[in-house]
Amino acid sequence: MIDLTTIDWVNVGTALLVALVGYFISRRISRVAERALAKKMPEGSAKNLSRIIYYVFIFVMILFVLTLLGLKVDSLLVAGGVIGMAIGFASQKTVSNFISGIFLYIDRPMNIGDSVNIGGSSGVVLDITPFSTRLRSWDGPVVRIPNSKVFDSEITNYKQTVARRVEYSLRISYDSSTDKAIQLIKEELAREPFVLTSPGPDVHVSKLGDSAVEITVKFWTPAPKMYAVKTRMLQRIYQTLKKAGVSIPYPRMDIRLSNKVKGR
Repeated sequence: MIDLTTIDWVNVGTALLVALVGYFISRRISRVAERALAKKMPEGSAKNLSRIIYYVFIFVMILFVLTLLGLKVDSLLVAGGVIGMAIGFASQKTVSNFISGIFLYIDRPMNIGDSVNIGGSSGVVLDITPFSTRLRSWDGPVVRIPNSKVFDSEITNYKQTVARRVEYSLRISYDSSTDKAIQLIKEELAREPFVLTSPGPDVHVSKLGDSAVEITVKFWTPAPKMYAVKTRMLQRIYQTLKKAGVSIPYPRMDIRLSNKVKGR
């Protein structure tokens, strides 16, 4: 049994008080640092760095509490180093994610609220922590990506792009006039205020298919408006061609039957 009379309750109480006060001070310093850093850098970077500051203060506070309890910190660090070597392989990913988080803070390829594509995962950045990045994908689910994977992946930041290109492939029948269809499409694009004039739209015949002529439509629009303009213009172009009598055919196949039977 543990002899409670040998325990220095004053030191234990002091250590608990220091731990409690240290915890709240660490949180306070982290919040103050985040607000101060947010004035000089993007929100995501400020939050990420403030969390690193918080973890550093917590680590220092733990060492101080252990010292108050009469434990030799240097011996613990040596023992911790031995234990750390034993479990090092298990924690490699965690350390890698943390270091990658620091590099992401330095590089700053994205911020909270940006629309991005990270290694094939697309969505809006919800949070960037020292260990992982969270995205809300376009269809709703939240995706958590380890920072080591984020750092090694190709990152496309759509918010940092001023304009994006929209491209359609439309099919009209051979009975319809391609010149008329192209002119109608250009006129419809000219009526849309969010279709940029520089660079201007490009509408041309791109392919002669089995049952239809393929027309490619390309235009640029401000990046934040891209999805709304893309869907709106496709609907308007379709309605315009339909009203003008331009036929959009279904794929078809001509089958010819012969009643001739070869004799033996």
